[in-house]
Amino acid sequence: MKRKSRLATFFAGVLSTLLVIGLIVPSLAAGSLTTLNNVLVGGISIVIDGQKLHPTDVNGKTVEPMIYQGTTYLPVRAVSSALGKAVYWDGPTYTVYLGDMNGQLEYPTVMLKDMTSISDNSAKSTNKLTDNYGNTYSSAISNEKGTGGSGKPYVEYLVDMKYSHLKGTLFVPEGTNSNESVFITITADGKTIYTSPKMTKSSKPVAVDVNITGYNDIKVEFSNKDIFYLGNGGTFVLCFADAGFYQ
Repeated sequence: MKRKSRLATFFAGVLSTLLVIGLIVPSLAAGSLTTLNNVLVGGISIVIDGQKLHPTDVNGKTVEPMIYQGTTYLPVRAVSSALGKAVYWDGPTYTVYLGDMNGQLEYPTVMLKDMTSISDNSAKSTNKLTDNYGNTYSSAISNEKGTGGSGKPYVEYLVDMKYSHLKGTLFVPEGTNSNESVFITITADGKTIYTSPKMTKSSKPVAVDVNITGYNDIKVEFSNKDIFYLGNGGTFVLCFADAGFYQ
């Protein structure tokens, strides 16, 4: 029941946001602005699974839901963040992506952040959750070193052939100015099954969807040996966000 409630709230937010975009974007594309009359803003609460949501934008500023002509519109970024789903705005095509960028709104069976890595050279969770295009994410691991080990940072999980896919989003954190590049490789039972594009400071987020059916040992490894010695404009942090295993 809790899952159904979360999904209902999530899709309500998606629908509301798309309706807002449908009202505003055509006017912007035409080079003019539309003024909405009789809009009620303020005093509207959002509660998800019994917890009140305090919606904010990417800069932490409070954003209010609104009611227009009897329909309630919710701030999509705040709702998606509360539900642990990435949101991505593609300006050139006026498209909002939620969850996987291919449009599949799915919940992972288990998130990487909730699993224990068996490596002693673990990549670590990071609080860098905004990319260089202003999109936000709920959680991420990065090539910043955790404790122990040497060499390339990585995470490794024993999944006992329980899952069919590993999915997530690669992004470069906001403010990155390094001239370096970093990529990830995913190996399954010692076999490389995925290599990402090289990510630079101007790279857009990359959706990762890898088939891991029938594999037991899954390893996600970052290409750099140590971010503290990359140089050439500062360190380069690459994040693997909202990642999880799917049955």
